[in-house]
Amino acid sequence: MKVIFFGLGSIGQKHYKNLKTICKEKNISLEVTAYRSRKTEHNKPSDIQMIYEINEISDDYDVAFITNPTALHLETLRMIKDKASYLFVEKPIFEKVYNIDEFIKKKESYYIAAPLRYKGIMKELKKYLDKQNVLNARVICSSYLPKWRKDDYTKSYSANSELGGGIELDCIHELDYVIDLFGFPVESKAMYGKKSNLTIQSNDTALYLLEYIDKFVEIHLDYYGQIPQRKIEIITEDDLITCDFLSNTLTSNKLGLLKEIKEDSNQMYLNELDYFFDNVLTNQDNNNTIEHANKVLKIAKETK
Repeated sequence: MKVIFFGLGSIGQKHYKNLKTICKEKNISLEVTAYRSRKTEHNKPSDIQMIYEINEISDDYDVAFITNPTALHLETLRMIKDKASYLFVEKPIFEKVYNIDEFIKKKESYYIAAPLRYKGIMKELKKYLDKQNVLNARVICSSYLPKWRKDDYTKSYSANSELGGGIELDCIHELDYVIDLFGFPVESKAMYGKKSNLTIQSNDTALYLLEYIDKFVEIHLDYYGQIPQRKIEIITEDDLITCDFLSNTLTSNKLGLLKEIKEDSNQMYLNELDYFFDNVLTNQDNNNTIEHANKVLKIAKETK
């Protein structure tokens, strides 16, 4: 398998490490190149060939991994779209909503990362909800940015909206999984802005209200929560169901603990890459095409 990476930061190297694991399990040979626009000092796996000129990019890659800053995704996709059969694109698809007509013809070839869907406890939640009549759901993702971005949060992409930062993009996972659980809403409202004293140039708060024919879903995202939270509370006709993605537990107010799953933080990324190999690369399924991801982005970046 001939693969090219655009971006070898922490998430790029995570995907590369998992790619080697999956290919070894499936007995697939691997040839990996990474493109950088300029030569700089950086840590990289020794078995990756580095290239620095556009004319060095081949015309026949099996897969391209787009793991560079979000603000570079559009130009990168335009550069590689006719040179790779399939594209694995890190979330979010873009830093703002673009017209994607130029990509629609091959939309099934673009898979946009959505790893939270592949957590073991998320799979248990989906199975449990099949038997429930949901009336309302409340979602929260709250963390303290200076602890999340451990080096210098003020210089991270999260702090810069021009690079694709801002809580509404950083935590677009929440919108993605809500839509994966319940489908697209019939109406949505969004509010976002900067309300804390964090030294950033991006939004630190995003609030969404999604209306469905039979339910409402509320979503709260922030960068300044002193106590990390990542969960969904679901109100049914006779119960309150809580799925906590930090403790990996699914609980019922009536029945107590329904499920607890022990898995390390990398497992969801491995599960996702396994899905990509077994479904997207074999044209069996693609549950997050560029078209789907762009519709989610339109809700995330809805004008106030």
